[in-house]
Amino acid sequence: MRSLALRGRLRRWLTRLHRWAGLLIMACMLVAATTGTWLVFRIEMDRLVNPHLRVVKPGTSRVSMASIVEAAEHRFPGAVAQALTLQERPEDSIGVYLQSRDPAAADFDQLFFNPYDGAFLGGRSTSRLVFTREHLDPLIDRLHYSLWMNSWGLWLMGIVAGVWLITSIVGLALAWPRPWLHIAGWLPILSTRVDRGPYQANYQFHRAAGVWFLPVLIVLAFTSLYQNLPQFVRPIVHAFSPLAERPPGRPLQDGATTISPDRAIDELRERFPAARPSSLGIDRFGSRYSVLFHLPGDLSPEGENWAFVDMVSGEIAGLKLTATSSAGDRLLTWIFPLHTGTAFGMPGRIVIALAGVALVGMLVTGFYVWGVKWRMRLGR
Repeated sequence: MRSLALRGRLRRWLTRLHRWAGLLIMACMLVAATTGTWLVFRIEMDRLVNPHLRVVKPGTSRVSMASIVEAAEHRFPGAVAQALTLQERPEDSIGVYLQSRDPAAADFDQLFFNPYDGAFLGGRSTSRLVFTREHLDPLIDRLHYSLWMNSWGLWLMGIVAGVWLITSIVGLALAWPRPWLHIAGWLPILSTRVDRGPYQANYQFHRAAGVWFLPVLIVLAFTSLYQNLPQFVRPIVHAFSPLAERPPGRPLQDGATTISPDRAIDELRERFPAARPSSLGIDRFGSRYSVLFHLPGDLSPEGENWAFVDMVSGEIAGLKLTATSSAGDRLLTWIFPLHTGTAFGMPGRIVIALAGVALVGMLVTGFYVWGVKWRMRLGR
């Protein structure tokens, strides 16, 4: 204790804050850490678990996206297609998201089609709790960010992320060594000895893992806070750097002739030959297609740029490009790639996965340390 910078009454108060805040959020954090490690590799894991939905044999020609949309809406007449996820690899299937007039009665809201022959591969629900292997990925995803509690869960996990951010900074203050300008002062903080009994081993691991992974954990906490409660973060960012708004749409007139999704993609590629579209939204109320696409230099594999194509005229009605965005838009663009590690490719994803494993270890060892001290207090 003599080698630590923070001592006295302030240390006692911060220790209590760190301890009880950690205990309050521990259960939620365990769920978030374990599920988040899966979600770092969610596409690869889903392809492994559900190859009949995700993997197809590449062919020489593809069917049109318009025919896939028509097939999806014909198979489920009570729903309309609202988005398509496009191929990243030749062996990928195409996903179609449906919007049902009666969501409670819909069996599926995510469908998969073979892009080469248009065959229907299967579907699943992303909003219903179903325990089958097809539903494993959406089950883990919703458990991760909302505990399957809908809006209440979003608020809860957002608050947990805020508490996690604060308690991580407090933990660093508690571990900060007095001779912090010398490497020798950090060696006991960043290492773990197992020859001093289980209590010291658990305590030192908890402290060392927290310091080693602190930059990553703070990034994860902040990005989690934003993704669950953006309504509180966006106004703050907007106050410093104005955020771009989507161009207003217009209602689609009855009987109006619309262009196909394929034509919208062609318009994008004429404007940006290097563009790789990753998804396409269908907004019939706003009479436009929203195309998310990747350009060279983008952080996210899915891309960070949007093109809004008018359904009637076929013209690009608006663009949102990272290269010309404000600083605030660029900051928010980093949120998801940082949270998943994709901002730095496979090495970044591995670091995020390791941080998830380390966080589980910190929660377990922290609970053990508290349990030992609690038993000692009861004994006294």
